[in-house]
Amino acid sequence: MEETMTSGRSAKLPLFVLAGALVLAVIAAFTFYFNWRETEEQLHAARLDNAAYEKDSFRVSNLIKKNKDDRETLASDAYKTVVLRGTAKSPSSLALAYYDPSTRKLLIDVRRLPEAPVGLQYQLWAMDGAKATDAGTIRPEKLNEGLLEMNPVSGVKSLVLTVEKAGGAPAPTTSETYLSGTL
Repeated sequence: MEETMTSGRSAKLPLFVLAGALVLAVIAAFTFYFNWRETEEQLHAARLDNAAYEKDSFRVSNLIKKNKDDRETLASDAYKTVVLRGTAKSPSSLALAYYDPSTRKLLIDVRRLPEAPVGLQYQLWAMDGAKATDAGTIRPEKLNEGLLEMNPVSGVKSLVLTVEKAGGAPAPTTSETYLSGTL
């Protein structure tokens, strides 16, 4: 009788071992699956970070190139510098404009200027006596990008920067002049 009990126990022992091994295998599979999912999520986040880095790197590279080009442009003796100072409307505002009469090229570098009110934007005017020529509008997101190329103009004696409705105006609203400067 002892022999049958021993063989019965030994038959149950492999079942316990198999059941334990199966439980361990299931636990290992779940652990592997969840670790794999976490790794996939980390990889996806890393790819997004890399794409953002590439975009920023491209933007910075373009700004560096633009800065270099701007320095080369300003090194030319052809450009006349106009300091645009703040008016009573905005006394601390400041910008520098560069004008080449031979090519009619006009550049502006806004240094200090408050944000334009909602629905309005800045517009630069080239003045030849009482005649005002639209030199272009400045989009708010471009204010801090260094030299901005404006519309070609001729006969410039002075420059004024006004606040106008988004999209610009056909004539300057002189009561809304933020900057002015004489050539």
